Amino acid sequence: MEPRDSALYAAYRLVVPDSGPLPVRFTGQPTIVNGEYIVQIGTPQWKHFSGSGFFLQGHDENFFEWASADLRLLSVDVSYRPTERLRNSVSYFWQQVNRRTDGSLVNVGRILRTKLEYQLSRPLFVRVVGQYIQDKTDSLRDDSRTGAPIFIQGDSLRRAAALHSNLFHTDVLLSYQPVPGTVVFAGYGSNMLDEEAFRFRGLRRTDDTFFLKLSYLFRL
Repeated sequence: MEPRDSALYAAYRLVVPDSGPLPVRFTGQPTIVNGEYIVQIGTPQWKHFSGSGFFLQGHDENFFEWASADLRLLSVDVSYRPTERLRNSVSYFWQQVNRRTDGSLVNVGRILRTKLEYQLSRPLFVRVVGQYIQDKTDSLRDDSRTGAPIFIQGDSLRRAAALHSNLFHTDVLLSYQPVPGTVVFAGYGSNMLDEEAFRFRGLRRTDDTFFLKLSYLFRL
């Protein structure tokens, strides 16, 4: 049972027909009763492979609207090391929140991340990371009490409308350490937006990042 933190919803407003045309403060409900179960699995740390994961389902807080919701979580991590020089890992996280009143979707988030590391030689190391983040949120409403749409009070009053984003991030890092105390790091990263989740069609690059670091130890 969790109490509502009023500071988190201080900017929330409702336009309720029975209360007149002016917005009123969002109150929600004082407490929410939770109940869920979780299943966890894991493998031993074998030489070439290991994995772990968990699944959670039950009734939990819908923090977006401060109401009781059906919550499902899934997390999976897999690591594969075919040789001493090559390491590869993949992780997947999924969270979905549905309203208990009508089963409609409040929010869904998915993160797929893969990392490949290769020791080309003793001084030379390369790492490649790809990460895809999907986040989708429905238009918010006062689900626990009035059903009225939620507005956000700032410089102006705006509707808490539906939002979605599909971000694909990649980065490459090259590390070179010829002798102790001398290190060169060079990297590149890129963010791209996808039109539809996990379709990889119509990717639009939003920004690029280049990174270079040189380190040398002077001995006196």
